[in-house]
Amino acid sequence: MTRPPEPRAAFAPAHITGFFVICPHENPVMAGSLGCGITLEAGVTTRVEIGGSDGSPCLTVGSVISRLTRRRCSVRITSDIPIGAGFGASGAGALGTARALNHALSLGLTASQLTEIAHIAEVENRTGLGDVVAQSLGGVVIRRTPGASARLDRICTDAKDVFWVVFDKMSTKEILNDKSAADRINPAGIASLRELLKLPTVENFMIQSRRFAAGTGLMSDAVSDAADAVEAAGGMASQAMLGDSVFAVDVTGGAGYAIESALSEFGTVGRSRINFRGARLI
Repeated sequence: MTRPPEPRAAFAPAHITGFFVICPHENPVMAGSLGCGITLEAGVTTRVEIGGSDGSPCLTVGSVISRLTRRRCSVRITSDIPIGAGFGASGAGALGTARALNHALSLGLTASQLTEIAHIAEVENRTGLGDVVAQSLGGVVIRRTPGASARLDRICTDAKDVFWVVFDKMSTKEILNDKSAADRINPAGIASLRELLKLPTVENFMIQSRRFAAGTGLMSDAVSDAADAVEAAGGMASQAMLGDSVFAVDVTGGAGYAIESALSEFGTVGRSRINFRGARLI
């Protein structure tokens, strides 16, 4: 009796963008964003079974599959991060699918080639602009140039705790298609990136993220109130882009309990740590 093929699995970390600059381009490989974000040990696990009949769970993942194979396959995604809340779930699913399919089909593609395929899927489906490249690297990632081959840098830091509360879902596609939003976002994002590069620390990343969220008008009242409560408790907080969610970092390493307690007044608190490994097979 022939045993069915074992599913191939990959993991991609969550990515919370603090601030960004929209960089459109006719070529989706070159399109993307500048900015900075933080990857988490929490994320998305993707299991691929060749010959399966369930198909893909979303358009972005389907786009990845169609670029890699014409064979039927089943993709099962397990997420321990919020969906539609600014945690890069679609990018993680796309990147994990690319990694898992490459392994399952012995395609022999490089990590950069797989990142490009997942990035194109995100850009074309308007589900993200810079998550995939950051998720490929891991850490607190600065995107100095846009696109699938973006010039990336990391802020040097230890494994700090990150907390969050989700208030509501936000449509990435609607905001990316809104020219008036881009007119507010880009000048603020450029200013935040310029200031971060002068002092590339996690603390300054959080300062610039909150300045960006407030200055663009993207920050909701709920996020603003929660961020104030976190800062009163000794942490630093801002809004996850693009989502109606607050994220907070224990920058001192000693305020975790106080931060979690402060955020619990606003909803269910999620918690993870900074990821430094990026996407990988598991």
